Amino acid sequence: MRVTIADWDPRPEARAGQVAALAAHAAAEQSDLVLLPEMPLSPWLAACPERDAALWEQSVRDHESGLDELGSRVGTALAGSRPVLNPDDRPVNRAFLWQDGRIAAGSHEKAALPEEEGYWESRWYDAGEQQAVPFDWNGVRIGFAICTELWDWTHAGRLSRAGADVLLVPRATPDLGSDVWVAGARALAVRTGCYVLSSNFAYSGAAGFDFEGLSVAADPDGGLLAVTSKERPYATVSISVSAAREAKVAYPRYILDKMKEKEGVL
Repeated sequence: MRVTIADWDPRPEARAGQVAALAAHAAAEQSDLVLLPEMPLSPWLAACPERDAALWEQSVRDHESGLDELGSRVGTALAGSRPVLNPDDRPVNRAFLWQDGRIAAGSHEKAALPEEEGYWESRWYDAGEQQAVPFDWNGVRIGFAICTELWDWTHAGRLSRAGADVLLVPRATPDLGSDVWVAGARALAVRTGCYVLSSNFAYSGAAGFDFEGLSVAADPDGGLLAVTSKERPYATVSISVSAAREAKVAYPRYILDKMKEKEGVL
């Protein structure tokens, strides 16, 4: 399977040009799946500390109607996250994998919600229910961790022990002047023996709050497969199921997982 990571600007005025460029890249690279950031079809809602119900509802509608159009233009399956109401009518940030006009998977909801400048997420939506096991998509076992959940190694370890080959991490992170999220993706790959792929926003947000790009792909041993930049906003990498599954029984995973087993975690 070939997966594309992408820097992304969600503002409507930027969409047409970047969709054409992303589609051209995906076709040239024979991509099967494009990973987008979290909530890619509306500007970042949680930048505002006051929840706006009308903006939330508009974002829900934009994601419901926009995925089919975007997927048809890009020509691949799409993954990311979107705002939805769960069965209890609570607002949540839910992962999705879209293919051929339908949501092929979407059981993971973001549980780690910041509450700070630029990230008033807990005011906009509730902590949801995390994915317990990976889902199988074309023979590849996929797990999600949305943004902050990249640092939730308990969640990622649970998916790894359940057989995940790939962890998809849609995010919306600012320019911190460092590559801490790239380092985090590589460390998570080493710990879990999974491919870790993450796509991010890349645009200037409100009041100079800039999203950094730096979408990243790491192999199961933490090797850096790709990092995006302003000059190279898209990158496509190949996923080897056998490499991910062999990594699960290699150092350091087998030691750490045995420790978890003794603790009664498994």
